[in-house]
Amino acid sequence: MIDARGRLGPYLFLAPAILYLGIWIYYPIAKNFYLSFLGSDSTRTGDYYFVGLENYRKLLSDDLFHRALLHNLAWVGLSIVIPVVIGLVLAVLLVGRRGRLFYAAVFFLPVTVAPIMAAIVWGWIYNPTFGALNQLLDIIGLSGLSQPWLGDTGTALVAVNMIGSWGYYGFCALIFLAGLQSIDPEIYEAARIDGANSFQSFWSITLPLLRPTLMFVIVYTIIGSMKFFDIIYVATKGGPDNSTQIVAVYMFDLFIRQGEVTYAAAMSMVLTAIILLMSLVVIRNVMRRA
Repeated sequence: MIDARGRLGPYLFLAPAILYLGIWIYYPIAKNFYLSFLGSDSTRTGDYYFVGLENYRKLLSDDLFHRALLHNLAWVGLSIVIPVVIGLVLAVLLVGRRGRLFYAAVFFLPVTVAPIMAAIVWGWIYNPTFGALNQLLDIIGLSGLSQPWLGDTGTALVAVNMIGSWGYYGFCALIFLAGLQSIDPEIYEAARIDGANSFQSFWSITLPLLRPTLMFVIVYTIIGSMKFFDIIYVATKGGPDNSTQIVAVYMFDLFIRQGEVTYAAAMSMVLTAIILLMSLVVIRNVMRRA
């Protein structure tokens, strides 16, 4: 009897978490997967019927989905190049310095701002008529660069990404700072004695030892970038001319406005598979070099 209780004990402790995940995570995923193989004449009556892979075949010829997916990939690249790199540089500059906790808290403040509020405020900053950005360009004599940042197809995606980067670089800096503080300072001292300069120490010591932290940040960035939604929806709703359209915004439009529930379900399953594949590729590549 005691042995049986001992064997069941760990599962009893895990039961609440398993139940929660089953209800709110695994069941919705399974239901969504099931819906992706169905079609519907009327979503209001729930009159669904089996269509097999028809929704997935439709995705192959959906030009807007292809464009939205490319925008997602561009968002991933911008999010890795801008906030992740800025966060790493700030963390390297702060580690070991007095007052680093104060500066880390200041850098982290944008993370606490609700994305919707950030989109609204930055929308005012980008406003072509009274926005602070164009006024600043006028003051410093660069009025020729003034433009409708969110209304131009050539700048809209990058401009919206800057909003997301502003709210994300502080998170990256804090994570990298925690990772840097776990590195033994004596390693740098030994390298300095051997004649290594700051760049050599960063390249040969900091980056290799920070690889697990860097892997976490990059995977987290990929996942967040591929399912990004709120800032783009509030700032541009995918416009102008679908220049900021991403998969999550497109799915929302299909599900809420057009009522194509099953097609949106198939799209979400493809997006999930892409996120999983990209994450596994990054993890495997990093672990191979470790």
